Amino acid sequence: MTSGTITRTRRSRTTTRPTTSPTPTQGARTVTAPSSPRRPPAGAGRPRGPRPPSLAAGLLIATHDALARALQRAKCSRRLFTLLLIYVLLTLLMGWRLVTVQIVAAEDYSELARRQTQREVDLPATRGALTDREGDPLAMSLSAATIFANPRLLAENDIDPYVLASRLSEPLGRSVVDLVEDLTADREFVFLGRQLPRAVGEEITAMELAGIGVLEEPNRVYPADRIASQVVGWAGVDNSGLAGIELQYDEALAGVAGTLRLERAPGGLEITAAPREVVPATAGADIRLTIDREVQFATEEILVEAVETYDAIGGSAVVLDPRTGEILAMASVPSVAPTAFADSEPYARRNRAVTDVFEPGSVNKVITIAGAIEDGVIGADQSFEVADRIAIGPEVFNDSSGHATSWWSVNDIIARSSNVGTIKIAQALGEERLYHYVTEFGLGRPTGLDFPGESNGLLAEVDDWSISSLPTIAIGQGVSATLVQVAQAFGVIANDGTYVPPSLVQGTVGPDGAFTPAATAEPRQVVSAETAETVAQMLVDVVESDVGTGSRAAVRGYSVGGKTGTAQKPLEGARGYREDAWIATFAGFAPVEDPQVVVAVMLDEPTPHYGGLSAAPTFSRIMEFALRDQRIPPHTPQIPLPVGQRLGNTFATAPTPTETASDTASDREINEESPEAESSGGDDGAEG
Repeated sequence: MTSGTITRTRRSRTTTRPTTSPTPTQGARTVTAPSSPRRPPAGAGRPRGPRPPSLAAGLLIATHDALARALQRAKCSRRLFTLLLIYVLLTLLMGWRLVTVQIVAAEDYSELARRQTQREVDLPATRGALTDREGDPLAMSLSAATIFANPRLLAENDIDPYVLASRLSEPLGRSVVDLVEDLTADREFVFLGRQLPRAVGEEITAMELAGIGVLEEPNRVYPADRIASQVVGWAGVDNSGLAGIELQYDEALAGVAGTLRLERAPGGLEITAAPREVVPATAGADIRLTIDREVQFATEEILVEAVETYDAIGGSAVVLDPRTGEILAMASVPSVAPTAFADSEPYARRNRAVTDVFEPGSVNKVITIAGAIEDGVIGADQSFEVADRIAIGPEVFNDSSGHATSWWSVNDIIARSSNVGTIKIAQALGEERLYHYVTEFGLGRPTGLDFPGESNGLLAEVDDWSISSLPTIAIGQGVSATLVQVAQAFGVIANDGTYVPPSLVQGTVGPDGAFTPAATAEPRQVVSAETAETVAQMLVDVVESDVGTGSRAAVRGYSVGGKTGTAQKPLEGARGYREDAWIATFAGFAPVEDPQVVVAVMLDEPTPHYGGLSAAPTFSRIMEFALRDQRIPPHTPQIPLPVGQRLGNTFATAPTPTETASDTASDREINEESPEAESSGGDDGAEG
């Protein structure tokens, strides 16, 4: 209420009440009083005003007014406080945003701005070459043209993709439909063609098509084609190694890619006047292998012929220098060209000389006998009573052909490849020492090559051996090895009892031409030089004696030592061996008086399956080529001389039938007619 309202109310309360007259029913007489003059009331004749409020009413009015004004001020203060609070919050939010953008996430926003205004193009580094030991290229990179497009730029500028596709179809060798699909993709970058001839890139550059670009990109080529293809491996379209040495040394070969930074407008168009930042690429290093291209080629050719001749599934061979451990050739057939790796069968593209394992068979007898001689448990001239079979627990082991019980020397046992004689020697050596020598010769442990997919072989710990483990491992069964491990084991005998780890890489050649030798592992002495020489002479008898199983491994003009091996292939997914599948091997070295070359050959399921009949002649051909290629002179003269004439310290003698090629070939034909050509003692055999 206001003060005016109160005044009106009070004024209504002071209104003069009307005078009442007695009614006739009261019985009173009406008496007329004598008139007499009346004094007018005070203030009569002046207009009446509102009566002043009382003290209480005044206080109430004053309090109300104060409350009203305070309420009005409070409403204004709340609005002001709300506005102030909103302002402060907005200020804090904007401040925090500024701190985030300029300090906390400055690098992220800088990178975002860079991506919106700049475009980086990778400049591929030239991949290093792979060469043989003489520097002949096995893999190299050549400059090629890569064609790309910016579909979003084409769409923003209303460029007809069908027109572009029709012009690009012929030089790119692609259909218009496929090109249109790429040119209309919702992307800023798409490849239209990669690693094309440079002439194609020059032709498309001359067209000056908007949104189409040409990059120079290295293309991997393999001048040697299939030669050492499983060793070299292959690189993909992005020049990244996918198999073999290409994969193993990918980081060294790849180099470091460079970048080209371009400024662009919001629509994606390049600002040609803007400066370009170029970080040049660093070329990869060249890798020089230990492979000899000529030896490798000959080894592969001989293997191909052997696989065809003996109707084998496949074959592998390793040629190495026992003094350095350098591998001169490592071949497996069938093989595949590097450019066809992706579509090939795993068996053809694997470097089976290091990835696949097999039971070495009788070649393991060399380790057994060398260990026994080294430990002194047998003498080199000691003889053993050898029957044609022996029982060990529930197992019966026999020689490959029956023979009367005889006294055979250690030399006879290894020359005849007797299982029974070798088992008797292994029993004298014992399980612990046999395990020691098998591993020291390199079986069941890494070679140090670190080749992709390489196997360490299979050899159970001696604590896990059964009663039949010693005899089976002694004759090369119950243990699996790769062909390179077998070659290294014979390298120990050839190198005076010293194991030199094998190697495939000599070193790297940097962009500056400086050669850096590859790191080499320390050699280890396995047996003494005297033991190695004794065993080496025994291995000569395997090849040269009348009872030896490896006569077909002989190389005219050179003394050769080696050992045959014939082992059944184990069943897949079950215990036991297949009756119709064999692995034939021969491993050896030459010349025996100064061994410089070791060759190991393995044929997968050949016919005939004996190592002496299939692997040995293959070994002979490979060894002969390697000796001549390495310019290792023969120990006998190769020119015709009159009988009795001296050439240096050598007398020419009349040729014997075994030195005549035709007679030798005739002898081999006769021996091949009988499986017993391996020897009367026989090669591998076991029955249980």
